[in-house]
Amino acid sequence: MTNLGGIFGAIGLISIFYLALRLILEAVTRQFRKQGKPTPRLLKKMYQFVTKTHRYAGFVALTAIVVHFVLQYLYYDYVPIAGIIAGLVLVIQSVLGMGLIRQPDKTRRSKMAKLHRVLGVLLVVAVLIHRISGSRMDAEL
Repeated sequence: MTNLGGIFGAIGLISIFYLALRLILEAVTRQFRKQGKPTPRLLKKMYQFVTKTHRYAGFVALTAIVVHFVLQYLYYDYVPIAGIIAGLVLVIQSVLGMGLIRQPDKTRRSKMAKLHRVLGVLLVVAVLIHRISGSRMDAEL
């Protein structure tokens, strides 16, 4: 069961880094626009693809991490604080992302989008901390 929990954790980790790729691609694309240069075709296609699949990757990440949490808790009977924090940030991030879709007010949607980006960065940091501190826990068990 530990391997299965680890597999779902890996799926969640890959999905979260895929989601973070959108911010990186957006920043690079914005730099091309600021310089007045055309965005390279491959970069533009990558950005469009990641943007279109962003919602689905978020759903995969959330589902995988919930399954990861359940399986790891059943096996270890323990949940690291860093994992709980990372999971909660992911849940808040997901709820906020789903709320963005249904928000008709432009001003509120803009504020929610900024918060969604900030939480995305915090999520990556929280996941990295969880992985670093989780590695120590794995060595102790």
